[in-house]
Amino acid sequence: MARTLNQDEIDFLLNAQGGVDEADLEARAAEDVRKRVSPYNFKRPRLFSQEQMRVLQYVHELFARDVSVYLSTQLRTMVEITLTAVDQVLYSEYVASSASPSALYVGKAEGLGYQFIFELDPDFVIYTVEKLFGGAGQFVDNNREVSKIEQRIMSRVVRKAFNELEVAWKQAHELHLEEVAFESNAEFIQILPSMEPAMVAAFEMRVQGRRSFLNICYPYLLLEQVLGRTGMQRWISGTRTEVAPQVRARYEEGLRALEVELRAELGRTRLSIHDIAALQVGDVIPLHRRTTEPIQVFIDKQEKFTAVAGTAGKQRALRILDVTATPDAPDLPSLADHDR
Repeated sequence: MARTLNQDEIDFLLNAQGGVDEADLEARAAEDVRKRVSPYNFKRPRLFSQEQMRVLQYVHELFARDVSVYLSTQLRTMVEITLTAVDQVLYSEYVASSASPSALYVGKAEGLGYQFIFELDPDFVIYTVEKLFGGAGQFVDNNREVSKIEQRIMSRVVRKAFNELEVAWKQAHELHLEEVAFESNAEFIQILPSMEPAMVAAFEMRVQGRRSFLNICYPYLLLEQVLGRTGMQRWISGTRTEVAPQVRARYEEGLRALEVELRAELGRTRLSIHDIAALQVGDVIPLHRRTTEPIQVFIDKQEKFTAVAGTAGKQRALRILDVTATPDAPDLPSLADHDR
C-alpha cells in the first residue's frame, strides 16, 4: 500500500541534486516510522487511560495526606505517608512481592462484589499498638506475626483508614468499605485468580526516622466499576469550581479580544512528486471541486462554516451559508473499552 510522504521527505526530493539516494530515503522513512511507533506489550495491555491514572494518583495522594494527619494525632508523633507508585500488575506478582509475615487486612466494597487488600508493615502495627497503650513505641528488629490481640486493636485504626479512603474516592464513586478478614501470608488470600490484573498503590511511611510501608491492592474488575464512564463523569463534574460572575466576565472579555486564524479552502488535489517538480509559472492546477459548490471555512484546524466566494468592493470576500455542526465531545473512556 502506498505511503504518504511527510514534509521532510517531500523537501528532500524537491531539493535533491544529481538524483535521489534511495538508501538515504529509506533510512529517513524508517526513522519516521520509529518515531511514530511506541512499544506495546500484548501480554500485559495497559488497562488504565491517562485520565484514570491521574484520578488514581489524586485519590491516593489525598488518602495519604488525611491518614498521615490521623496517625500523627493518635500516635502523638509525626507520621509522614507518601504515595510512591500506582502500578498495574498481575495478582500473582503482588502475592510474590508481599513478604511473610505481613499484616494483610482484607476489605470488601459493599455492592461491588469484590474484595481488596490493605497491607501494613507488621513492625508498624506492633509499634502503633504499643503507642496506643501509652508506651514509648519501639520498632522490633525481628519480624514476627501480629498477635490476635494486636489484630483486634489495630482493626480500629484500619476502620478509620477505610473511612478516609471512602472520602478520597467520594468524587468518583460512593464506596462503603468494611474489613472482612486478616491474614499474615498473601498466599492464603485469593481475592481473584493469580493471572488476573490488579492495581497496587504503594506508600512509604516514615515514623521517627524509620521507614515503613503501606500497600493497597485492588482487583481490576473492582476499579472497572469505580472508574467507569459514570465514575469519570462524576469526577469531572465534582472537580469543577464555581466562578464568580465578575471573574467570568473578565475571562469572556479577554477571550473575545483574542485573534484566531480564519481560513477558506477553495479545493484540494493530489499530484505526484514528478508533476510537482515539473510545475512552471503559468501552469494551471485543477481542483476537485466545482466553482458552484460551497467552500469550507476553518477556524484553526476545525471546520466551522460553509461559504461562497465573492467580492466586497475591491476586496475578496466570503458569504457564510451555514454553520457546520460541532461534533459531540467523545465519551470518556471506560476501563472496559481497553479490553476490546
